[in-house]
Amino acid sequence: MRKRVGVAFILLGICLVLTGCWDVKTVSDYNFVTAMGIDHKEGKYTIYVQLMDFGDMGTHDQSPPGDRSNVWIGRSEGESLYEAINKLYKTSQQNLYWDHLMAIVFSENAIKNDINTFFDSIPRFPQIRYNTWVFSTREPISELFKYSTFFNLSPISNLLHNPRVLHNQLSYVPPIRLNTVLANKEEKGETDLIPNLILVKKKWEDTERDQTVLEMNGAFALDDGRAEHFYSEKQLDGVRWVTPKTRRSVLPINKDGRRIGMMSILKPDKKVDFAIEGGKPFIRLELEFKGVIEEVLTGSGAKEFQVIAEKEIREQVVQTYNAGIANATDIYGLEQYLYRRDPKTWKSLTAAAGSTEHGSFLNENSLKDVKVKVNISHSGMYDMDP
Repeated sequence: MRKRVGVAFILLGICLVLTGCWDVKTVSDYNFVTAMGIDHKEGKYTIYVQLMDFGDMGTHDQSPPGDRSNVWIGRSEGESLYEAINKLYKTSQQNLYWDHLMAIVFSENAIKNDINTFFDSIPRFPQIRYNTWVFSTREPISELFKYSTFFNLSPISNLLHNPRVLHNQLSYVPPIRLNTVLANKEEKGETDLIPNLILVKKKWEDTERDQTVLEMNGAFALDDGRAEHFYSEKQLDGVRWVTPKTRRSVLPINKDGRRIGMMSILKPDKKVDFAIEGGKPFIRLELEFKGVIEEVLTGSGAKEFQVIAEKEIREQVVQTYNAGIANATDIYGLEQYLYRRDPKTWKSLTAAAGSTEHGSFLNENSLKDVKVKVNISHSGMYDMDP
């Protein structure tokens, strides 16, 4: 009997020290932040947060047609970024949960200032992950956050939250993550291109009205914490041929001012040769691609397509390089190759050009040669004359 009583007291004591689940929280106890916008005007920071219902982030197979997910947008101001975030907590009604932050968008005012101040606050916050996408915009950030996706799909299935899907299908300016921006901040000779988002109307519509969607229309070139210059998509034509992140891009084939076909360009391979001649830097680029003929509008041969494609790619590479040099910007980040091979020479060239703070010691004559080779693998389902 005494043994049974002793066991009962032991079990009762164990029950008393068990914490149980009295403080457990469910997804309904949080507001999930999926995107954050940062603006800077008149010495004050303004932040915007995009909130989504956690249940909306999955697929909506059972949702009725036309039922779109709700998006809430919060706004707050402060003398510093951290102060603005904390002021937002006062009106958030529930805990803001940052672990699902997928994108950070800088306004033009913010990105043209020294954004190193932003990157001091953001990485210190443990809930924000370094794989967040980074964008810029000239649109009102609150408007940008209102538009999600087609149909009744997950609201994170769009360009803002998942740009890699579209980039794999049609590559232009590659999307960039926060960890890359932070890593390159301390790298000499590195230039990051921050994709710029715009709102596009009257290109898509449903059965009721036109639908506004997101599109990339260029990028700001970020160097040493500043992105003073915006480059349009046309000015950045050559980026896709130089970056190894390109998966697939299309190239119109023109002859005598007429379109004769289209090609897909795949798998870029790049070799950079940096030489110092007479105290001046000279660069030679060797680019090689796989080409697929997708459309033929005239009776042209594969060799003619190859020659035109190589010439057009070379011209675009040089044109983009010169567009950057006009603003003292090394768009391709070519200086890093010299810095890694010969940092002493890089430092002396930088000092001589007076570009220690901002700008590049490269000029329009520094890109001495661009060799392009396009290997045509096939012409789709139809044969083509060589």
